[in-house]
Amino acid sequence: MEHSGRGDLRRDIVQAPGDIGMRGWRLLAASLEPKHLAQKVRWLRTVVPAAVVERLRSDTYRYMVGRIARADVIKTPKYANTKQIGGVSVKYGAYQKAISKFALSLFKSAEFTHEPQVVRYLIDTMDHRCLFVDVGAHFGYFSCLVAARGGTVIAVELQRTLCLNIEANALLNDQWRVHVVCAAIGAVPGVTQVERMDPSPGKQATEEGIRPNVYPLSSVNHEIVPVVTLDSLIDRRATSEFDRIIVKLDIEGAEIIALRGATRTITERQAIFIVEIHRQHVAMFDGTVEEVLDHFPEAGWAMVLMKDDGDIAITRDEFLSATVGYLDTENICVRFEPRV
Repeated sequence: MEHSGRGDLRRDIVQAPGDIGMRGWRLLAASLEPKHLAQKVRWLRTVVPAAVVERLRSDTYRYMVGRIARADVIKTPKYANTKQIGGVSVKYGAYQKAISKFALSLFKSAEFTHEPQVVRYLIDTMDHRCLFVDVGAHFGYFSCLVAARGGTVIAVELQRTLCLNIEANALLNDQWRVHVVCAAIGAVPGVTQVERMDPSPGKQATEEGIRPNVYPLSSVNHEIVPVVTLDSLIDRRATSEFDRIIVKLDIEGAEIIALRGATRTITERQAIFIVEIHRQHVAMFDGTVEEVLDHFPEAGWAMVLMKDDGDIAITRDEFLSATVGYLDTENICVRFEPRV
């Protein structure tokens, strides 16, 4: 049974009722919300009366209960509002004091758009055929925006408290394609330690660069989180399922470490990379801006400077000469696109 689209599920089942085993069930379970899934299963019981359908009915109930359970354990944000961003309506909330000031400025002002150049690109680019890997997802600003456009999101954040806020924001928007991964992105897999601190924007990554984790695993003041690589997230399954993969790296200088774990993805040119570059922060991780650029040789990659007033195609030498003063004081957003 070849499934040609979400709207064709019923037709497919009618044409091949004997093929509703686990393969057919996976199509249903991945494509439909629980309430719509329950309707399909009730219909299936009349078309394909079989023991397997009774099992599917039980699983469908679990999906519905699972959503209720998730909502019960995720804390409701103190501040929540709906924001119109580039014509896309997204709900955001915050319940940590450390980010509520920024969140409120985002929610309350109709004119303010955080990183408008990135927002513009994502709105123009993302749809249901796209995977967005949001590294340094913070409280889910970009993740929820992309999900509202129909994209699938892997939101990677090493601060466990912020992960809860991403979950809460995804729940506010009823977006179940936002998948939160509490982890650090690194050059090799393993585990690392992060301080149990207030979830200040960017503070955790910067602290890791200043004070490498030399604490015992028994420390009561540190979290142990896994380290994953971009190559492990963007595997063959991801590249075969999605037409486009976009990786956003905004981790206060640790981008240089994350890129060292993306060798295959970069070599095979399997994703578009949006990288925030800051000379001082990169130096904290014993890297340089030039090393960041070295990962994307000009023969295989086009380089685009993303500015508030528009994108500018730029070469490596032009970038280094034009931005030398800004790299010490500002985060500069650069997009690397595989050449066809």
